[in-house]
Amino acid sequence: MFRTNLKIAWRNLLKDKQFTVINVLGLSAGLACALLIFLWVNDEMRYDKSFANQDRLYQLLENNSESSSGPLSKIVKEQIQGVEFAAGVAPVEWFPPYTLFAGSKSIKARGQYVGADYFQIFSFKLIEGNKSAVLQDKGSIVISDELANKLFGTTENIIGKPVRFDQDTTFHVSGVFEKVPVHSSQQFDFVLSFEYFQLKKPWAATWDKGPRNYVLVSEGTRIDNFNKSIADVITRNTGDSITVSAVKFSDLYLYGNNGDVTNKGRIEYVRLFSILAIFILVIACINFMNLSTAKAARRLKEIGIKKVVGATRRHLILQFLSESLLLTGCATVFAVVIAYFLLPAFNQVTGKQIHLNFDTTIIIYFIPVIVCTGLLAGSYPALYLSKFNPLTVLKGKISTSFAEVLSRKGLVVFQFTLSTILIVAVMIIYRQIQFIQNTDAGYKKDNVLRLPVEGSMKDKENAFIAELKNIPGVSNASTAYHKLVGRGYGHGGMRWSGMEDDRKVFFEAFEVNYDFIETMGMKMKEGRSFSREFSGDTATIILNEKAVEAMGLKDPVGQTITRFRTNVQVIGVVKDFHFESLHEPIKPAYLFLWPGGTIIASIRQANQRETIAAIEQLYARYNPGSPFTFNFLDEAYQKQYDSELRVSALSKYFAGLAIIISCLGLFGLAAFTAQKRRKEIGVRKVIGASVADITAMLSRDFLRLIIISLAIALPVSWWIMSSWLQNYAYRISLSPGIFVIAGIAVIVITLFTISFQSIKAAMANPVKSLRTE
Repeated sequence: MFRTNLKIAWRNLLKDKQFTVINVLGLSAGLACALLIFLWVNDEMRYDKSFANQDRLYQLLENNSESSSGPLSKIVKEQIQGVEFAAGVAPVEWFPPYTLFAGSKSIKARGQYVGADYFQIFSFKLIEGNKSAVLQDKGSIVISDELANKLFGTTENIIGKPVRFDQDTTFHVSGVFEKVPVHSSQQFDFVLSFEYFQLKKPWAATWDKGPRNYVLVSEGTRIDNFNKSIADVITRNTGDSITVSAVKFSDLYLYGNNGDVTNKGRIEYVRLFSILAIFILVIACINFMNLSTAKAARRLKEIGIKKVVGATRRHLILQFLSESLLLTGCATVFAVVIAYFLLPAFNQVTGKQIHLNFDTTIIIYFIPVIVCTGLLAGSYPALYLSKFNPLTVLKGKISTSFAEVLSRKGLVVFQFTLSTILIVAVMIIYRQIQFIQNTDAGYKKDNVLRLPVEGSMKDKENAFIAELKNIPGVSNASTAYHKLVGRGYGHGGMRWSGMEDDRKVFFEAFEVNYDFIETMGMKMKEGRSFSREFSGDTATIILNEKAVEAMGLKDPVGQTITRFRTNVQVIGVVKDFHFESLHEPIKPAYLFLWPGGTIIASIRQANQRETIAAIEQLYARYNPGSPFTFNFLDEAYQKQYDSELRVSALSKYFAGLAIIISCLGLFGLAAFTAQKRRKEIGVRKVIGASVADITAMLSRDFLRLIIISLAIALPVSWWIMSSWLQNYAYRISLSPGIFVIAGIAVIVITLFTISFQSIKAAMANPVKSLRTE
């Protein structure tokens, strides 16, 4: 029976090639979009999920910041029961690419400083070396197999070989690990000892500010009890009540909101696109139903004859479901082909390297979706077409009960409600992205060149900057350790007159050099900037407006505050500036003099190539043998919004496709309506109705449906997008104009879609439709 139904279904599909092509295209487009979105969602959900014991791996967050106190991991391991391993990490995002030398070879690579237990906590595979011993020596370096091949041409027999770091320090290879998997949020080429970092940077060993800390807890450890134990340990060792919480590391990629600028995902985008995939599939199914129903009039006699010769309703339902599943199968094949060819462009937009491999996850989740889509899409036409009375059918009369009309038109309303929501969403996302890009950051981010200091440059930095300023295309230059985008070094070690004993305010610290404020175009609200004319400026700080507000200082300039138990004087207040994305409100921050870090040069717009070439020549003279690498600040600033830009682009494409699919469904219903009312149209034309009158009559019914869909969609879209905008501390306001434009756009698209069928029906010869009466 099933085989016979498939044969009949195949013949029926071939009989009406136009219907089949339109339906397959609509359904395959919907399935292709859903497949691409599923691949993206699956890729996002895989991050940081491959570590052994991932259910016991936690990161310690202080005041919701990824930075926590330097000694924390060591103290936690020693003083809290249930901690198997703990490690501090100065993460890769803190540092520019370093130049590593092995013999005559030099390679730019990304690295981080990690504690001795690091490879016990994170199950990165070691090819050479013992995970418990590779970082016991402060002079050790552990490199990836990829970096080993670049430096030494092999991964074998390289333990103990020297690697020069920035030309001035030599480390010895103690281990080789497999290249970090792509689905790890930590991406690095080598690691050095965290104890070595603390030796070179004493602040990293203080309780006031520090790096990141990770722990692997024992089986059965209750995290709420563990967090209480951390609070007790901190109070016992410092006397302070610092809020530190252990958060599962595997959750931080999607659920973390810690102000860094690493290219992490956001769970709201995963949810958004999951809903979008469902929307598109539902729209494609509704499109299928409407087109199948529109075809009903052409198959009435076939259905009537089959019923007369003994076909039961069950047989007819099976036949139509077979057609639906066969068509869905064809659409699935085309969908896979479409997805395969679109995947390179999709990867370019999303910044990923997704491959169309039909692994277990895809088979388990996507194949049932396809089967359900076929059954859902074919159920309504099957039930609708199979219930007609054979005598009524053979006369060409279709019953039009209120329920049937309501269901067909309800599908269109639902379809265009979803489409309208997508149009509004795309417009608001686009406007929010434009707002982000045009918002004043509080500093100059365009034409600011950043140049890492390494090698012999470290001892000649001041002389280099002096000559750098003399280059005609350079307007000013300075140095800073802070990247200016995302959190860097933060702490709660500030005390001031009138501060409550139990109060803790977290400050972002900016280590900068002279001329930094002028180079970055920041504005002083009161007081002055750092100046070489004042020899005591090394013991001064500049606060931002939020810091003054948080501290409750009325006249901050001239006041003495305590920083790390050292008294410093406030010499000025700089106007607030954004050092995190606009998702986050501006937080208390201060600037203090500290030489070194990354060179920052403000260059003029004109003749930039010549200016950069001149800077490169100067760099080669000061730092021979080291490659000249630089980047622009605006690139790092934009990187904070990579997710938003991708969401904006994807939403635009997928929303456009959803609207096209909806229009195909509307086109089908217009054809159905014209077919149903052909005799009425014929009578109206005979008694004098014009083409315009008939077109207006047919269009009027559809416009009512669209107005109903707008009445539902616009309030719903306002609520959805208002909730989405809450993710931003700084956001656009939802003006009525956005919704008016979206409504007009939907009406215009509707009129354009139905005009073909309406005009065609209005221009038909009335004699043909009335000759059987």
